[in-house]
Amino acid sequence: MKRSIQGFSLIELMVVTAIIGISLAIGLPSFTSIVSKIRMDGEINAVLSGLNYARSEAVKRGQPVVVCPSTNASSCATGTGWSTGWIVLLNTTTTQVLQSTSALTHDTLSSTSTATPSYPQFTSMGYTFFTGTLTLHDALGTHSLYRCIVFAAGSWTAQSGSACP
Repeated sequence: MKRSIQGFSLIELMVVTAIIGISLAIGLPSFTSIVSKIRMDGEINAVLSGLNYARSEAVKRGQPVVVCPSTNASSCATGTGWSTGWIVLLNTTTTQVLQSTSALTHDTLSSTSTATPSYPQFTSMGYTFFTGTLTLHDALGTHSLYRCIVFAAGSWTAQSGSACP
């Protein structure tokens, strides 16, 4: 009676392992950039969501509402760094936090503005006089991954890559 041997030889296993290693070496860098792109898209969408929420609350309440950087989730911070988090704040005599967003873990969000106030403030009609740019970039500064929100003439547009300053 003929006996059949089942299994793989050592050479077959080494060839398969080498093929898997080469495939990972080629594919992993592109996978990492895809994950970075998705993460940054999610973060800029969180900022846009906060802006839309602030605008709708200003109109609904008939009072000014601001979106500003915050280090303590209860008051606006000075400076241009938004990476420590930001808040949506009802800007009346008693400041009431309507929404707070925690710090970014991997990326940097900063603003450039020469206007006063140096962050978006929405009027009771939903209009903002803020002019400037909120720019999100990764730790490596990969220009193709940049995301930005450009404020001009009372509105804003989201842009990415080389369109960002």
